Amino acid sequence: MQILHLDLKAIADNYVELRYFSDNPNQYQRRALSLTEIADLIELAERDYYVSAFPEDYTVTGRRLYDWLDGGDRWLQPLLDKYRRQGIVLAITAAERLAHLPWEVLHDGVSFLLQRVPAVVPVRWVSDSTVKKLTVEDKAENRALQVLFMATSPLDVKPVLDFEAEEARILSATARQPLALAVEESGCLSELGYLVNAYDKNYFDVLHLTGHATFQDGQPCFITEKATGEADYASAGDIAQELQFRLPKLIFLSGCRTGQAGNSGSVPSMAEELLKSGAKAVLGWGQKVLDPDATAAATALYQELSAGKQITEALACTYQALIKNKARDWHLLRLYASGDLPGSLVTPLWTRGRKPAPAPSVNTQFLDPAGKVKVPMRESFVGRRRQLQNCLRVLLTQSTDKVGLLIHGMGGLGKSSLAARLCDRLPNFECVVWVGRIDEASLVSRLAEKLDDNEQRKSLQNYDEELRFRLRRVFQQSHEDTKPLLLVLDDFEVNLEPRNESYVLQTEAAEVLKALVWAIRDNYTSHRIIITCRYDFEFTQLQYFHKQPLDALQGADLRKKCNRLTAFNAKSQVEEGLKLQAQKLADGNPRLLEWLDKILQNTTVDVAAILNRLAADPVELREQVLAEALLQQMDTTMREMLSRGLVFELPVPKEALVAVCETIPNLEHYI
Repeated sequence: MQILHLDLKAIADNYVELRYFSDNPNQYQRRALSLTEIADLIELAERDYYVSAFPEDYTVTGRRLYDWLDGGDRWLQPLLDKYRRQGIVLAITAAERLAHLPWEVLHDGVSFLLQRVPAVVPVRWVSDSTVKKLTVEDKAENRALQVLFMATSPLDVKPVLDFEAEEARILSATARQPLALAVEESGCLSELGYLVNAYDKNYFDVLHLTGHATFQDGQPCFITEKATGEADYASAGDIAQELQFRLPKLIFLSGCRTGQAGNSGSVPSMAEELLKSGAKAVLGWGQKVLDPDATAAATALYQELSAGKQITEALACTYQALIKNKARDWHLLRLYASGDLPGSLVTPLWTRGRKPAPAPSVNTQFLDPAGKVKVPMRESFVGRRRQLQNCLRVLLTQSTDKVGLLIHGMGGLGKSSLAARLCDRLPNFECVVWVGRIDEASLVSRLAEKLDDNEQRKSLQNYDEELRFRLRRVFQQSHEDTKPLLLVLDDFEVNLEPRNESYVLQTEAAEVLKALVWAIRDNYTSHRIIITCRYDFEFTQLQYFHKQPLDALQGADLRKKCNRLTAFNAKSQVEEGLKLQAQKLADGNPRLLEWLDKILQNTTVDVAAILNRLAADPVELREQVLAEALLQQMDTTMREMLSRGLVFELPVPKEALVAVCETIPNLEHYI
């Protein structure tokens, strides 16, 4: 894209000089503009963008701005026409009140400049005495885009944002051209600093910071979290301090007013302040922004960046996608740049030798007894923020005091889902998942699969040596050579037996778990264990585990879960009374909510009868009651077909079922 520079500087009490050039700052043309005319435009912007709930038509504002720049001599229009086929970046340098003008709505009387194909993209360029023009630094990495995502959601700060939806939309939009999305779960700046420092210096291409932002004592700040979850008002300087020497090429401050200058433009925006601290390109919002619009912008932007487009090209596509979808706040998205503006961050997908993105989730390792994935996809997970923060703190702390977690609670609350989420949040660990019963043979077999060295495999499988010594040797070698292991023992209750109104481990499981804990602690290594279990149980080695109980979803987490279920969300056609009754019966249990969602959508059953039956039974029996109620409403033919299908204990082709049901009338309908 061709860069055109517009430089606005005060030259007298009543005048501003506008200099414009393309390549050589010493070969510029100039115009003198009256401050009175500028003041009128600033007042218009102040009224329409920063105060009024009913702004003037943006087309009118954009046309006035365009006409003011174009002037009676029509100097701007020929320049735009000259480079029209290339696409144009308008690098606008303006101080204080002039920077407050809404350049993004420039309108030539036909369309917004951003709507042109290719587009004209305004960039708020911050120049200094050493950098006289904006240049594009196109040093694309030959790999997938690497994004660091941190959402901030402090306690008692409302409204609670649906940051999980933003992450989900980004993952979905980039499914065909995947990116590597690392997530910092704490919302705490110091933890963000630790995470960034754990990677190579230039590992992350983009930092995406989403949450609430505001002005405090006249200064812009982002509302981050303290280690304990309370609000922490962070300035641009605080962010830069934590990321010192490791600022990514692009920072997206996805929070209200992060791109807005304060005090009618006299106080620099948070985005501009970050440029002064070393950032090269910063995106922010020029006012309060709707949560769906912010999510839509992030979705479109990363879809284009992951495809290898330049930042300005990706931004142009983002604006156009927002306008096409009638996003109210499209014009509030602002790009600030200083010095060299990064171009393409990564190469296109099919570039030779391009390093691919890692798998986005380990959810396929969590299987139910039928061999089906039983946890949600990464983009479907909601809630459990505080539990995630507690668990990650334990797993990432370099200490032998705790070697792992015991996540416990009744069925359906999402213990396995939380464990899968933790695995996704720890890409620097090698996750190994067991579901159900564990014994020495299964443990050795699974670990041997993770070892590349044949001698190590033989050593681990040596039955003559005590298990804990073999594990110690393997853990030490893998700690030195590869990623640390994250061992997940899922559905662990099958390894327990009741005793005196409590639970204890079965003998073989106890021996295996003792060997694991001893080997990890004796090595002082970073290997960790996660156990998911319906019950807490008696075992002396649990003193080395953080116990994380799970309870029902509540508040914002429950609302987010319901919003993702067809029958429970606001657009549902289900009778409101039935929805409320079902939600009360589910009592915040995610699995039961999913069951009831299917029932509420089913027009062939008596929903009210099922809900009334559920209300009369204990919580632990709800799933069984639900299944029984469905069975009772099946007709004789359906029962006959299902009973014949029971002859198969393994998955079979449809033709096999047809063969044993050939005498059943209207078989296709029942299948």
